[in-house]
Amino acid sequence: MSRYRRPDFSVPTVKIPLQPPGLDNVFTRLVRRAEAAGFERIWNFESTDREAFAQATLLALGSSTITIGTDIASFFSHTPTLLAMGALTLHEISGGRFILGIGPGGTQIISDGHGIPFEKPVKRARETVQIIRSLLSGERFNFEGEIFNIRRDFRLRLKPNGRGIPIYISGINPRMLQLAGELADGVILTHAPIEAIKDVKENVAIGAARAGRDPAEVLMLSNLPVGVNDEEAIFALKRSLCLYLASETFDWFVSHTEWGELRARIKSLWWENRRDEAATLADDRFVETFGLGFKDDVIQARILKYLEAGVVPILYPYGVRDGHEEDDLNHLLDRGAEATR
Repeated sequence: MSRYRRPDFSVPTVKIPLQPPGLDNVFTRLVRRAEAAGFERIWNFESTDREAFAQATLLALGSSTITIGTDIASFFSHTPTLLAMGALTLHEISGGRFILGIGPGGTQIISDGHGIPFEKPVKRARETVQIIRSLLSGERFNFEGEIFNIRRDFRLRLKPNGRGIPIYISGINPRMLQLAGELADGVILTHAPIEAIKDVKENVAIGAARAGRDPAEVLMLSNLPVGVNDEEAIFALKRSLCLYLASETFDWFVSHTEWGELRARIKSLWWENRRDEAATLADDRFVETFGLGFKDDVIQARILKYLEAGVVPILYPYGVRDGHEEDDLNHLLDRGAEATR
């Protein structure tokens, strides 16, 4: 299929130090390089550093043709109305090149960092998408849900020109994958092993059937950690992977692999605050199962495997060296571009 021709790239905002003011910085140089290399989409993710929509604005202003997406903006820390307003603004700034990627966000970030109870994520996701689509239609509407209530014929004062704004949902468990199949234009997986893709597709198809949709309408992507082949960067990559896999939300993906026992040991060490020790247990094959690895030939082979499986791999560059972030990101971007030439 033509839409599975090449990988995507994600800007690891958490790994990039503070930049000078204005439009000449790592982010604008990186997006221009990705655009010139033929990438179709570039993503930014929101963690505990830069806010998603401001960062996406910088990427949009630094480019002219590539599609910009949030990967992901949390529907816990942003209301549906604010997400719709952000999407409308980025659609306007980018000339229709924006994708709104939403998801729950990290459980600890939401509960501990934002002070918001991490409750009913699937219900919240459903209501959020329904409200956003109504708001972007430009029509007045009311909505009475379990979580949100929109009253008094509310509407946004503007609506997007041209085609609608695509909405992608982050999913790593069956219920959210089914919801994406039912309501979303795409699904963003994270650290999805190849072994889980068959079940991912089946769950997306279940949701699509509920809505009478063709599951092929739902673009499937996966964030996959990647790094450069340097001792410092490799350790950073492994430590970041352990951070994610220490969360029980990844149990379903891990259950498709041979790594259940090792992951349980890593998870235990992580929550005992023995995090460097946990990272040392993550051997190369473990890293390659849940990502793309750090060896150039392995990275490119893994990219092709995901594309062949019908999933767009998003290079998720956590394995970069302090003080050499731009050089390492350029190296990984170039290897990604070369993989499908």
